Amino acid sequence: MENKKISGAAFAQSALGKFFLGGLPSMGGILTMLVSLGVLPYMDLHPSRIAIFNDPHTWEVFAVGTVMLSFGIANILPPHMKVLGKLNMFVLLFSFLAVVIGILLKKLSL
Repeated sequence: MENKKISGAAFAQSALGKFFLGGLPSMGGILTMLVSLGVLPYMDLHPSRIAIFNDPHTWEVFAVGTVMLSFGIANILPPHMKVLGKLNMFVLLFSFLAVVIGILLKKLSL
């Protein structure tokens, strides 16, 4: 049995591609946002590490979850849903900018 090569676009349209490119990032984004909101408990297993965001209950962590969720939705949405796709891209852009601004503020200690 020979393995067939598949292009990136064909993989993205397959069910397995939609799971890896859409389902897993969406699930990770939802879980990250729930931890940020305090719905799911957070247990720090490595308290001595140096992290950018030491506390998970901040707006920066929520923005990271929003980036992951909107990226996953962007890979699942069908191409004929143009208005919803544009709205999702605006959410993705603004949440990504919020993450970058949050990292810059933490690094500059402002």
